[in-house]
Parts: sequence; structure tokens; C-alpha cells
Amino acid sequence: MFNILFLLVVLICLGVIVFVIWKKTPQLSNLDVDSLPQEKTSRKKHEIITKRIEARSREVKIKLGDKLRPLDKLWRQSQLKFRVYVGKIEHLIHHEQMIKTKQEQSLLTSEEKEVKLKNLIQEGEKNLQLDNLDKAEHAFISAIKMNVKAAAAYRGLAEVYLQKDSTEEAKQTFIFLLRLEPENDAVMVRLAEMAESQNNIEEAIEYYQRAVVANDSLSPRFAHLAELLLKVNQPLVAVEAILQSVELEPQNPKYLDLLIETAILCQDNKLATQAYQNLRLVNPENSKLADFKGRIDKI
Repeated sequence: MFNILFLLVVLICLGVIVFVIWKKTPQLSNLDVDSLPQEKTSRKKHEIITKRIEARSREVKIKLGDKLRPLDKLWRQSQLKFRVYVGKIEHLIHHEQMIKTKQEQSLLTSEEKEVKLKNLIQEGEKNLQLDNLDKAEHAFISAIKMNVKAAAAYRGLAEVYLQKDSTEEAKQTFIFLLRLEPENDAVMVRLAEMAESQNNIEEAIEYYQRAVVANDSLSPRFAHLAELLLKVNQPLVAVEAILQSVELEPQNPKYLDLLIETAILCQDNKLATQAYQNLRLVNPENSKLADFKGRIDKI
């Protein structure tokens, strides 16, 4: 409606200007140049007419500019208002869509919601396996919108971010998941692995320590924790970790080997000798036995 009104005003202004010029045209045609000498008449007549027309043109431009300036300002204001209006409409549409989604969910029974949530998580997991990461992300986020405490959805979403190399998003998702499941040792290990991949050894150690406290039945975690502790020059703490691995798997040559190395670093002759004897019984062909014996004798 405003655009039509604006065009009408502009057309009326232009009509007035054309009418003024048309009225003045006879005056331009009846200029008194007969009194000029004959040889200068043609040139002078053309010069005078040209000057009059240029003067009239400048006058018209000034008047036109004065008349259109308020309209231009009004037009820009209207455009600004229109953009604000469009923004409000878009926000309103988004808000209505959110309300509609909530209303649709509120109409579902508890069992229907549970089924839909389960289907969304399964859809996300399937797409994650097929490497359809965008579809998987959308499914997991939809599941979280249905239930903000859906741990499986956060777990899947974090894995999506990892595969997308969105490390910080994955980390924050795992941290939030850990708030939902404080005793989830698998999440602690994932955070430890991420920290280690970024060469943040101390943070990795912290998460591995929390993981082995939450679940002390997995020997590889204790062994890896010992290796990380050795990297930060903590052999006395590392020996306690590797002892847990050996206790869980007393005949594992790899763990006995690490225990000997750690005991030697701690200058613990007794522990190193005992670990050496156990390794010799478990793996008598081990090529490192002679070297271990020589180093232990020097303690």
C-alpha cells in the first residue's frame, strides 16, 4: 500500500514540473533578438536560448530535489521499518513452529514419546555408522529436544562431532554427558583420549584416574595410566597403577615388563627382582631378561 502511494506522489510531482516547463516554452521562443546585428543574430539567439534552458534546468533540478528529498527520507524509513517487520515475522514464525512442535509433543502419550525418542536415537546411530554425519546430528539433536536428559543422544552427538573434527563441541558434549552420568567411566576415557591426542597429558591422567576409580576391573586402563605418569616423571605413582594391572593379569608379559621398568626407575630392587622372576617364569625366551638382570643388580 505504501509503495503505491509513494509512486503516485512521485508521478504528481513530475507532472507539475513538466507543466511548468511547458508553460515557459513560449517565453523561450519569443525572445527579442531582432535588434542584434544581422551577422550575430543566429549565434546570439542560440547562445541566449541555451543559457535560459540551462538556467531553467538547474532550477527544475533544485526544485525536484527539494520536493523528493523528504520522500527519499520517508522511503528509507519505510524500508527500515519493512526490514524490522520482516525480522519480527520470521521470529514469530520460528516461535510458532516451536510452539507447534511442543504442542504436538504434548499430545503424545508417555509411551509414544518414549518410542519416538528411541527411534530418533536409533536413526542417529544408524546414520553415524553409515557416515551420514549431518543426518545423524539432526536426529540426535531432535532427540535431545524431546528429552534434554537423553544420555544416549548426547553420546551419539559427541561421536558425530568427533568424526566431524569438531573437537571442542565433542569435548563439551562429553562433559555435559558426564554431568548426567557422573559414574560413566567410558565417557571419562573418551575425554582422556581426547586430551592425550591434544598432548594435554596432565588432563588425560586426571580423566584416566577418575575412570579407574569408577571402574577398577580393566587392566589396560591402569597400564596406560602408568605410561602417562612416567611421561610426566611420576614413577612412584606409576608403579601403583601398573601393580593394579599385574594384580588383574599376573601373567601378562607386557605388564610385568612395564612393572620392572617402573620399579628400576623407583630404585626398588625388591619389587624389580620379584617382577623379573615372574617374567622369567611366564616368558623365559624374553630377549630383555638379561638386560633387566644387569640393571637390577646395579640398584
